[in-house]
Amino acid sequence: MLELVIFDMDGLMFATEQVNCRAFMEVVKEEGYHPTFEQFTSFLGMNARDIQKKYYDYYGEDTDAEGIYKKVGSRAKQIIKEEGVPEKNGLRELLNAVKEKKLHTAVASGSDTSVIKEYLEKTGLTEYFDMVLSSKDVKRGKPYPDIFLEICQKFDVKPEETLVLEDSSNGVQAALAGNLPVINVPDLLPIPEEQQEKCVAVVSDLVQVIPLLDLKK
Repeated sequence: MLELVIFDMDGLMFATEQVNCRAFMEVVKEEGYHPTFEQFTSFLGMNARDIQKKYYDYYGEDTDAEGIYKKVGSRAKQIIKEEGVPEKNGLRELLNAVKEKKLHTAVASGSDTSVIKEYLEKTGLTEYFDMVLSSKDVKRGKPYPDIFLEICQKFDVKPEETLVLEDSSNGVQAALAGNLPVINVPDLLPIPEEQQEKCVAVVSDLVQVIPLLDLKK
């Protein structure tokens, strides 16, 4: 039976990928490069190290990848500060349903731990989560399953007793690689059809996850 629900954050809980995309476009243009939506979406679900590697691929080996990454992050933080953290539809309803079932909860995100905690505090959702973990705190980020398996180990819960909620292809692949049941809630892009077929379900918003909490793998 289900014991643990693991939430991705950017694009799943919060519509921050749109904010990150806006920041990416602004900063990379200012740096004199030509950013595209396709470049940005290739970063989805990746940790900082892997995103910076992509910068080298797209803009050349002499690119200040770390500097650009930090500037994008700073610009996104500025937008969030000015406009607030945009919640995805159904987030609070789902969190209340999970709480009523007395399930363990965790956030597994490519963002820094400090950013995860900041967003939860800004939205008043800290109390809903027993644990937060950043991909930067494990050996390998998504699409490897390390972050999910680390959380399972912390709760002493088997992967098959866990449900992962992910918006991106990288996140879904990480869950599948760890043999964790996963529900996909697409954000900016649909995941590939071959991944969809391996998910417990693909739903359009978080409200639709609620009736699926009673499903076994």
